[in-house]
Amino acid sequence: MKNKKWLWSLLTMALGVSLAVLLSSACQKKPAQASTKTTIAIMTTADLQSCITPYTVDDDGKQLTVGGLERIASAARKIRSQVDDALLLSSGDDLIPPLFSIFHGEPEMRGMSLAGYDIVTAGNHEFDLGAETYKDALNFATFPVVSANLIIDDQELRDRILPYIIKKTPHIKIGVFGMMTPDFLKVCSPGDGTTVNQDIISMAQKAVDSLLKEKCDLIIALTHIGIELDRQLAKKIAGIDIIVGGHDHQYFYETCGNTIIVQDGARGEYLGVLRFTFTDGEIVNPTWEKILLDSTVGYEPKIRHLIAPYMAKYKDRLGQIIGKSSLDLDARKDVVRMHESNLGNFIADSWLAWFTHADIALVNSGAIRGDKVYPAGPISYLTVNEIIPFRNEVVSVEMNGTDLKQLLEISASALRVQGDECPDNSRAGSGGFFQMAGLRITIDLSKPSFCAVYLKRGISKLINPGSRIIKAEVYLSGSWTPLDPSATYTVLVNKWTASGGDGYYVLLREDIPKENTTMFSTDILAGYIQRHTPISPRIEGRIGFLDK
Repeated sequence: MKNKKWLWSLLTMALGVSLAVLLSSACQKKPAQASTKTTIAIMTTADLQSCITPYTVDDDGKQLTVGGLERIASAARKIRSQVDDALLLSSGDDLIPPLFSIFHGEPEMRGMSLAGYDIVTAGNHEFDLGAETYKDALNFATFPVVSANLIIDDQELRDRILPYIIKKTPHIKIGVFGMMTPDFLKVCSPGDGTTVNQDIISMAQKAVDSLLKEKCDLIIALTHIGIELDRQLAKKIAGIDIIVGGHDHQYFYETCGNTIIVQDGARGEYLGVLRFTFTDGEIVNPTWEKILLDSTVGYEPKIRHLIAPYMAKYKDRLGQIIGKSSLDLDARKDVVRMHESNLGNFIADSWLAWFTHADIALVNSGAIRGDKVYPAGPISYLTVNEIIPFRNEVVSVEMNGTDLKQLLEISASALRVQGDECPDNSRAGSGGFFQMAGLRITIDLSKPSFCAVYLKRGISKLINPGSRIIKAEVYLSGSWTPLDPSATYTVLVNKWTASGGDGYYVLLREDIPKENTTMFSTDILAGYIQRHTPISPRIEGRIGFLDK
């Protein structure tokens, strides 16, 4: 009898130990597995922006042809041959006008499918033409799309954009979830029935919990929220191994806790590659590489053949009329860089019309080209691209009236007056003179000019802050109000200006918040013309001179 009791006790203890081990294993993030070593490459593009064919960039004064899906595919194919498992991911904003406006995403989606993209998240620009257009574009895509915080009424689109997806490679099980910027409704126009849950932490946690229950070996967040919010995800949510980010167009690699964060710039100039060995459920020896997509990477003939007919039609369609002007548009260099221009007013107005949260728009005149008067009449995409040839993004800046006044003094310093005693290299270049909206100023050229000793884009010495701006008023709540040094204003500038270009060193300060809207001035202007045609911009006294 005693022996039976002893045996029963021993059996009970054994079962208890076994159960405890099983419960402990169930609470682990990754399933127990034999010791293995798997080489993995996570290949990334961010903010492709319809750059599906190679294009030219300036590289230290040399013209370099980069990018294109044909080169992305070629580079990706080579990398896949070097590792056990690989994924090609996009963090969104793959579609953008005018190509998107003309073909509604068909060449981009077909080209990306042929290039072998495994998983994509949606960016805000995918919804620039409305959710319905994006849904139709996805009919040409063979890859899955993920976004855990988009709220979509349309059942077809909701079925197409999943919160997450599980990718089973030959060696491991990878869970990938997507995340859309909380500023979604501020930076695009999806139409009714599509919005975003701004609580990215709770939505990401929900996705991670689901993927943990599925016992994924590796969890990747494919985000379009920007680096600062990527860092928040890494800090606040355990279980994310890798964050592949986008939205703010930076090249970035950082380890935040146990999470690796990467971002691969914009427009497919480079292919980002995160390589590592996956051993016993852990990432070992990660390396981050940017592969320049120049001619040395080769190209995929099938993709070139696929896209060529679209691009031929695209060049023809750029000439299509998008509106007309009832007045001549003055883009002459000696006007836009020295005086108020009706065209400068119109460009600045287009920014304020798009970003209704902003108070003021300042357009550096060097961004306005053509150097001629565009006669009244039809306006095409080609006209817009000739007037604003640089695909420069608009940046939203929060600044007080004192700092804004300093920007205006730098702008006024672009006007040379004989004997004003400030060397050319100590003030704004002629292209730094601002055209503006939401603001009107009076300049006294007899007063001292802003003048400083520059060190790259910063300054090492302020010689004179300038006193040429003798009057400045902001248009607020339907009336003109004197510029208040202590008030905070939302000011729109382009990315060049925001980065300290043309001598605007003030905008390099870290205490001045800046947000890249990711919207291009060219696309904003084209859309504004289409909505307001026929246009008739006029001189309105936004820039006045005391002696005139």
